[in-house]
Amino acid sequence: MKVADNIAMLELTDERGTYRPTFIWDDHERIMVDTGLPGQLGLIAAALEPLGFRPSDITKVIVTHQDLDHIGCVNDLRALGASVLAHEDEIPYLDGTKTSVRLAELELDLASRDNVSPGEREYLEQARADAPKYHFKVDRALRDGEVLEYCGGIRVIHTPGHMPGHIVLHLLASDILVSGDAANIIDGKFIGPNPVFTGETRMPQAQESFAKLMALKPRTILCFHGGVHHPE
Repeated sequence: MKVADNIAMLELTDERGTYRPTFIWDDHERIMVDTGLPGQLGLIAAALEPLGFRPSDITKVIVTHQDLDHIGCVNDLRALGASVLAHEDEIPYLDGTKTSVRLAELELDLASRDNVSPGEREYLEQARADAPKYHFKVDRALRDGEVLEYCGGIRVIHTPGHMPGHIVLHLLASDILVSGDAANIIDGKFIGPNPVFTGETRMPQAQESFAKLMALKPRTILCFHGGVHHPE
């Protein structure tokens, strides 16, 4: 779905749900913001086709944060020639230097309990085994307040809480925010960070980040989970 002349929200839908990465382009760059789950490259191709593009046309991937539904196809797009950008605080998790926040929290939870089931232990071992499949090199480290020169200007806004290096992108030419998981639309209601996936200890910082982005009073907010929101 096009939301401006050079901005589209792609809908990737399968049995796991619907995910909405953003695609931005100009005469020189074709940029994906987040990439959906592993195995969704074909859905990306189908969503790009009406716009006149293919996955191999993508020049850059900007990752808002480390969650698997946002990085699942990064390695596929890297293999097609795209470079990858992410906030400097997120890079150690993306390249495997640090254990992902989700996996570390799962390890801590199971280690603190006496009643761990065999199924839970099996899930943890599988998660550990699968993690390296989704690691990748980040080609450019991003910093808070930095303005990227692409597509009319893209300001990087560091919004930690949901994840340490979570970022929101302000598309300056159109006054549109690409929110990652800093804002969501759940059951038709616009909210900030989803407490189910942010966690009690990280929620206060995530809520501060949400207030920071709302203070910008953008014309439009694109939510990876939920779709398009127009603040009143």
